[in-house]
Amino acid sequence: MMDEIKRLERRPFQFWFEDGIWEMAFGAMILFLGIFFLGQLIIPRKPLWLALWVVASLPVLFFSARFVNRGIQSSKEKWTYPRAGFVSYQRQGGFKRSRRFSWRGAILGLVSGLTYSLLKDVSGFSWPLLVFGFLCGIAILYIAVRTNQARFFLLSIVMFIAGIILAKARADVIIGLGVLYAVQGLFLIASGRITFGRFVRQNPVREGNEP
Repeated sequence: MMDEIKRLERRPFQFWFEDGIWEMAFGAMILFLGIFFLGQLIIPRKPLWLALWVVASLPVLFFSARFVNRGIQSSKEKWTYPRAGFVSYQRQGGFKRSRRFSWRGAILGLVSGLTYSLLKDVSGFSWPLLVFGFLCGIAILYIAVRTNQARFFLLSIVMFIAGIILAKARADVIIGLGVLYAVQGLFLIASGRITFGRFVRQNPVREGNEP
């Protein structure tokens, strides 16, 4: 009985990730961020330019996240809902949701800044890259545990390994982040594309639900 209850509780979360669309969209976003960070290779290596580049990454992240969110929703309306139906659940109001995301973003920024300040000079590893790699791996591992999907467990391992390799190579933090995000984005896109193709083949459009 308890197993059945847990399965039912897990189902709405699984539904969101079963078509691979989230992976492709999120992968595209962090791939874009990776390319953005790698763009520092072509700007003057001066503190002012680097500071402006980092500051510019904040609105880039915000607008790309909004674009990705809309892209996911429109893609699901076109490809997923006509095949698998529509699952709806109550969400927090706009103000509460915005405040929650703002606090999370502020905490993540504070933790990232402290991590970089405290660990940048530790010998043997580029510890900030190791930490960022593990944070991404833990996030994907959380999805893996909630959905019980093997591909997310594999993706989390990729995140951990990428972070370890770049940290061991002692890459420049900003350039290393660009490479880390680009690699993670490519793996997410590949995983999402394979999953999406399988989902479309296994779930033909229901009669009367053609887009």
